[in-house]
Amino acid sequence: MKVYQRIFMVVIFGTLALFGICAIVMPGKEYSENENRFLEQYPALSVTDVFSGEFEDQFEKAFSDQFLGRDIWMMGATAVERVMGFQELNGVYFGKDGYLLAKTVQEDIDQKQYLKNLRYVEYFGECQPDKVSLLLAPSPGTILRNKLPYGAPYYNAAAMYREADAILKRAKNINSCPELKEYAKQNQVYYKTDHHWTLLGAYAAYSAYSDANQFEKHTYGYFAANKISEDFLGTMYSKVVAPGIKPETMFAAGNVPPTQVVCDGEVKSGIYDVEKLLQKDKYGYFFGGNYGEVKITMHNENTRKLLVIKDSYANSFVPFLMGDYHEITMLDLRYYRNSIQKLLKENDYAQILVLYEMSNFAGDKNLYKLVH
Repeated sequence: MKVYQRIFMVVIFGTLALFGICAIVMPGKEYSENENRFLEQYPALSVTDVFSGEFEDQFEKAFSDQFLGRDIWMMGATAVERVMGFQELNGVYFGKDGYLLAKTVQEDIDQKQYLKNLRYVEYFGECQPDKVSLLLAPSPGTILRNKLPYGAPYYNAAAMYREADAILKRAKNINSCPELKEYAKQNQVYYKTDHHWTLLGAYAAYSAYSDANQFEKHTYGYFAANKISEDFLGTMYSKVVAPGIKPETMFAAGNVPPTQVVCDGEVKSGIYDVEKLLQKDKYGYFFGGNYGEVKITMHNENTRKLLVIKDSYANSFVPFLMGDYHEITMLDLRYYRNSIQKLLKENDYAQILVLYEMSNFAGDKNLYKLVH
């Protein structure tokens, strides 16, 4: 081996060793703003864990999370893979026109759980006749098929909508795909760096909901969309930390009625949390994030109440409905611990909306709570 090759190897291994030692001896980071998650911490040394192999597993995960300059290494690795022609990394497709799209293939869909959840919603509709609607927000790749890499596999959402039509008789199935596809022809209905729909995408779903329930529908301009951020980089970006990705602009509905908002018993100043714009997870601007129960009371003359069973897609959608109701209660079944059937007995809801992103709905194991 030549001298310069030996020097090169010594430098490389020395650098990696230095970074590794720093990762171990330096105080560990508890939270990653970029990835919006808590990081693994080094485990306490235990003879039992060492012999069981658990210590090694925890140490390996912590070492990966605590590695010095982790975000920079991730960006470098992503750049190399892009140069090599990779179309996917960490479950994210590198789509056309700068889109980063979650790779969700048919094998990722829990078909049995999906059908079970549809039956929960149908039973819910039997318990609440003529009140329950299901709106399954299409995944970005369903609407933006032309943005996926050539030949990239994706799950069959059309078949899943047909299954919902076949099962739901007492609950109304609202398919927002036509509206979203129409708006997507000339507008951006999903973020390029995140898995959520944009405000205009949420409006397209509001349009479908209003038509299905024969409500008066306001124009997008009526809601006076406000620019709230110009440096948004969402969850898809955090998974790949791709170089050259431009931050996005976020909007929120400005024309909303005065309200009182209570999130898990805590009174909030309004439906928007401005402090979230100073953090990485700027989508938390809508209601401050996800809570088990959010009760929104409008100061208007309306008397109707709406119950929304939801995931995070509803957070930017619900502001469009606030003028149509006196009270809107949102429940996130991941965090809600009380009886929904008891809540229904205590409140006379005019409508009940179950709103989830489709692939999330298919895998959610909390919808059994609808019947308890």
